[in-house]
Amino acid sequence: MSAQSAPSTAQHITDLVPPVDYRQFAPPALVEPRPCDVLPGAVSYLDLPFASDAGWRPLRLDLHVPTGTEVAPVVVYAHAGSFLAGIKEMGPWHSLPGQGIAVASVEYRLSGEAQFPEPIEDIRAAVRWVRAHSHQFNLDAGKVAGWGSSAGAYLMLMAALDGPSPVGRPMGEHLDESAQLSAVVDHYGVTDLAALRADAHADPAVSVDDFDEVIRRFLGDEHRCSDAASSIPGLVRQGARLPPLLIMHGDDDRRVGIGQSRRLHEAVSDSGGRSEMVVVPGADHGDAVFAHNPLVSDVVRFLERVWTGTEAGE
Repeated sequence: MSAQSAPSTAQHITDLVPPVDYRQFAPPALVEPRPCDVLPGAVSYLDLPFASDAGWRPLRLDLHVPTGTEVAPVVVYAHAGSFLAGIKEMGPWHSLPGQGIAVASVEYRLSGEAQFPEPIEDIRAAVRWVRAHSHQFNLDAGKVAGWGSSAGAYLMLMAALDGPSPVGRPMGEHLDESAQLSAVVDHYGVTDLAALRADAHADPAVSVDDFDEVIRRFLGDEHRCSDAASSIPGLVRQGARLPPLLIMHGDDDRRVGIGQSRRLHEAVSDSGGRSEMVVVPGADHGDAVFAHNPLVSDVVRFLERVWTGTEAGE
């Protein structure tokens, strides 16, 4: 087919196969959620599919629900991994179910599978799935917060934006549910992709050129030069809003310079939003300190203040 005769608009892969619930073709015992005990104070349901669109592997989440709680608030967590690696089982959230907060730790499409802004829609699909299944798992659909680390923080922040922001093709079956988040916790997140080189540590753990290639693969050629679309501080300054935000970043981060978090904190604060920033002295990217007290307790207190409507210091 010549270039002149090619159709002007390519058919999207999800249009080639109508949505089908393939679970109906499997024995129920293989596909129904099965509880197990893997974390203290929680009943867990592993590998629950939350989005199964044609052309991609089914995306899955692990749901950890506190025991002894009638209705639990929820944190949806997105893992780190430079947009090209990582697993849903990793992260700083493992003690939350024992403190009465459910956790849905999610997969998203990596940069070898899909590029910006598509993985943002994976996070939104997970939030909608949590709301759609809140009664089944005794979750509080009105108290759903997001938490992300590094690349996962970027995706969670973009998913949480209310206002002008790039969106991909919606994923999942529950498009009538809200993807709104009541709060976001950002651990040493990438926030302004065009400024990563300017914010880099004086002694980076990865060469700036290599990290720039990581970002190029995530953005893809179509969005490579679209700084306005990929900068969260820029989108906030253009009018997009974020829910209450807690940022934690080490001042010796050799992978994502702390300037990335400072840019976001200043943009949200200058725009009249609520942002709290915790600088962790001497901490590098992904240090174990982020997964332990007192930092995890700070996260829990922040979420409780948001969910109960009280301000810091009250």
